[in-house]
Amino acid sequence: MFKPLPTPSEMAHWDWLAIEEFGLLPEILMENASREALNILKDKFDSLKGKSALVFAGSGNNGGDAFALARHLCNHDVKLIILHTRHRKDYKGETAYHLNLLQKMNVNFMWLPEYNLDFIKSVDIIIDGLLGTGFTGELRDDYISWIKAINKLGQNSFVLSLDIPSGIDGLTGKPNPIAVRANVTITFEAAKLGLFLPPAKPFVGELIVGKIGIPKKIKKDNPCTHYALTTKVLDMIKEPKNTMHKGEAGHVLILGGSPGLTGAPLLAALGAIRSGAGLVTIGCPAELAYEVKNSWPDIMTLPLGQGKNWDEECIKQVKDNFFKFDAVVFGPGLGRTPGTLAFLEKYLALNHPITVFDADSLYFFARNQSLFKKIQNTNNVIFTPHPGEMARFFNTEAAQINRNRARFARAFTQKFKTNLVLKGAATVISTPNSPILISPFATPNLALGGSGDILAGMIGSLLGQGYSALDASAIAVYWHGLAGKKLKTDFPYRGNLAQEIAHILPQTLAEAKNDQG
Repeated sequence: MFKPLPTPSEMAHWDWLAIEEFGLLPEILMENASREALNILKDKFDSLKGKSALVFAGSGNNGGDAFALARHLCNHDVKLIILHTRHRKDYKGETAYHLNLLQKMNVNFMWLPEYNLDFIKSVDIIIDGLLGTGFTGELRDDYISWIKAINKLGQNSFVLSLDIPSGIDGLTGKPNPIAVRANVTITFEAAKLGLFLPPAKPFVGELIVGKIGIPKKIKKDNPCTHYALTTKVLDMIKEPKNTMHKGEAGHVLILGGSPGLTGAPLLAALGAIRSGAGLVTIGCPAELAYEVKNSWPDIMTLPLGQGKNWDEECIKQVKDNFFKFDAVVFGPGLGRTPGTLAFLEKYLALNHPITVFDADSLYFFARNQSLFKKIQNTNNVIFTPHPGEMARFFNTEAAQINRNRARFARAFTQKFKTNLVLKGAATVISTPNSPILISPFATPNLALGGSGDILAGMIGSLLGQGYSALDASAIAVYWHGLAGKKLKTDFPYRGNLAQEIAHILPQTLAEAKNDQG
């Protein structure tokens, strides 16, 4: 269900254990990496014979991978120029080993700092082995010029990056300040965390994982801290029994709606229904109930209080009806009045069902973080901020959150000891006692008002059906992202409605299940 996303330091530790404790020779690991890269090229080209290639070899192990691959290309009659950044006599260890083998192949070597790439007008293949996953900080001017040359030539060439496009930070995915734009990135043993994050996506191209022989036991005994969601999370959703009744599918309460914001709870309710909830009720101020329901016969309402606004008196009807509900979504369209805060404080004082805190409820938690102390059971709640809402918890800006999504998610769960779904491109799921989970989807069709309400309703629905907080979050996030990807087919330039995300959920799930079968 989850695919490991080691950080560069975690991957380096796996390598070290494989070499120092298990006894694998580093030259063998490098040879395995080069063969995986060769297989990509053999798959992409009908024949390599007679093709031309520039091989950019950096000063570290990434350069060694490039040297080993160049030897294989020579054996396939590819015309090569090897462009190396370090004097050949200065290479060390396994990189020097593979360089020495390559030097016996009678190929052309050029020391990159003295070579003018402007003289090369065209080439079939470019091998990017300049910088590996250990790169951090800012690129030097010479690397910037080399990467620019690769990208210029790459407009008419096939660019294969080894392990990571040069210039990408392997931890954050950020280009610093530019990076190679690859057609394919062959990453070794496991996709590094940075490759999976949104800043890297324009540069990675097709991402392929090539296994190099790190023993499974090493990875099992030294698990990484981040994992990617895969389509296998949907395996947790079982086919419904023919004899099931609505009570078995859970009853979700949506608490939300305020003057001018009556659509949000309806969208959350649609998300809950379309993801399988048996019953959905919207609790809202009494005089808004008709407007909130908006002629949807599938959705029930629970009028609260006397007027159009929230106040602490609204809690009585909620408390009296708690026995009906299996899960609660608290916040869509809630508003930010003092009466709303009073209602929230009364709610927190109760032994309430498992609850998703979303939208406007997050505003109050961010402004008054002592509210977290009022939560009866932190395992019984999930917070679902978007980057702007998350930024309020850390007194920063949304752009800063997006640059360090996983780090801020971990900081939130460590500080507040609760469950988190940080929405946005590559949605992040964090819980106090589990690795961070990251969605593979960065889909513009989900970037619209109401999309988050749909997701909150989906999580509430799955909680009501009996899934744990972690499983409900993982299923909903992946399913929601997959729906966004499907919508892109019919709406390639966006323009879809938020409710269409909900309506397409059943079909999206069915197609995903059929594809797996």
